[in-house]
Amino acid sequence: MALTLLLPVLACLQIFPRPAAPADEASLKPLLTVSPEYSTYRVGDSVTFTCLTPKGHQAMRFQFLREEAEVDSPETQSQLPHTYNLPSLNVHDSGSYRCKYWPPGQKSPSKLSDPITLNVYDRPPPPSLSLDPPCLEYLLGEQATLSCVDPKVGEVTGYRFYNERSQEMSTYTPDPSGGAKLVFLALHMADAGPYTCKYWRAQAEQEILSVGSQPVSVSVLDPPSQPALSLDSPSGVIKEGLPLLITCTAPRDTGERRFHFYKDGVEFIPGNTPSQINITGPGPGSMSVSVLSIPRAGPDSTGKFSCGYEEKVCQKWVQSPRSQAVNISVTADKVFLLRFLVVGGSFFIINGLIFLISHCCL
Repeated sequence: MALTLLLPVLACLQIFPRPAAPADEASLKPLLTVSPEYSTYRVGDSVTFTCLTPKGHQAMRFQFLREEAEVDSPETQSQLPHTYNLPSLNVHDSGSYRCKYWPPGQKSPSKLSDPITLNVYDRPPPPSLSLDPPCLEYLLGEQATLSCVDPKVGEVTGYRFYNERSQEMSTYTPDPSGGAKLVFLALHMADAGPYTCKYWRAQAEQEILSVGSQPVSVSVLDPPSQPALSLDSPSGVIKEGLPLLITCTAPRDTGERRFHFYKDGVEFIPGNTPSQINITGPGPGSMSVSVLSIPRAGPDSTGKFSCGYEEKVCQKWVQSPRSQAVNISVTADKVFLLRFLVVGGSFFIINGLIFLISHCCL
């Protein structure tokens, strides 16, 4: 009843939203920029950092930091944007920079800006060196290209490639598209080794040489060699019904391999004959042996056997030469043959005697 009487009063009341609390300016972080903006800088270069407050916000003062430690900067009274200038960079100026500001009337500073990293070198910064195609190993005679690219911080006069093993050096002028390339049309063993590259600038009749790139290794392999085929019966003669093991051995132990066996020049595929055939691949400790196993040798096992293998080099399979062929002869069991002759001969003799006696008695 009392609630019913209050309903008209409640309906007349106007409920206003609570006024929003002013935004906490200290929770907003500033924007830090640098000019000029490069990935790397040289000793003596000049840069200027600018710390900008969020749009519509003011600052009483600013502070710049390097590696989270404050750096000296003059205070300013409501001057935007605020800048921090490094007129002549040195190596010790390298590091991660941030800034913060103090909003008017607040004792706590804002959040830190996102960082900007300066990399300062006393020489031109290092280039990048890469291989195409990017492989761990290459076959003798294959083509490969080393590409040296500078970090685009100024004009480049030339490039140098270094073979750290042979101490050989090659000099190239910049390509029209930028950088320089050392092309191996056909790799030789002498080309193997770790490589680095540098670039230089001509300045006041002097060569200003850059820091060296990270090394890139070129590994060169001989093509796959001929494997060897061996039998569990060195003579190559095996009795019919006995197991036959044919082993293919590659001359070196490398990465991935695929083995193949051949009979009379045609690949011997498991399951294409009545016999049960299994090819046992390389074990976990070796990639150089494969075994063709025939549990029961038969007349169809007679023939010339050989083997070969493929090596996976630089993302492609390379075929080896085939092994020397080995002749395998499967012979019948002599005991079985003798038993057959004795039993068969006795059968004919007995039948002949029966026929002769019956013929004489008639």
